[in-house]
Amino acid sequence: MKKNYFDPNNFKVNKTCRMGFRATQQEQITIQAKAQACGKAVSSYIRQCALGHKPKLRMTRSQAQAYISISEARCDLIHIKHALNAMSQEDRVRCFADSYFMRRWISSANKLIKRWREIERTLTE
Repeated sequence: MKKNYFDPNNFKVNKTCRMGFRATQQEQITIQAKAQACGKAVSSYIRQCALGHKPKLRMTRSQAQAYISISEARCDLIHIKHALNAMSQEDRVRCFADSYFMRRWISSANKLIKRWREIERTLTE
């Protein structure tokens, strides 16, 4: 006989109890909108709220793009780090002593800092 309460293969507890409540039509619309904004089914949203959890809203498109930008910026920084580590100490000194190289370096660093601020602003909105 198959157990209805617990499936050890996927560690998922089967929900067997049904609960219900009455709400006004406006409350129903509000709950459905909030559940949809969180990317959850209404029952899952209500269950989490009733258990004291605060479901988080899904990321907006601009927030998702900001996270992608962070990932790309991180990759760029890692490439720079690896390139500098691959250079000998003398080559590094020679590059950083060159005024043209340093102007471009500072300009690029300023662009990166401005982009990080834009990303931070996007994520905190």
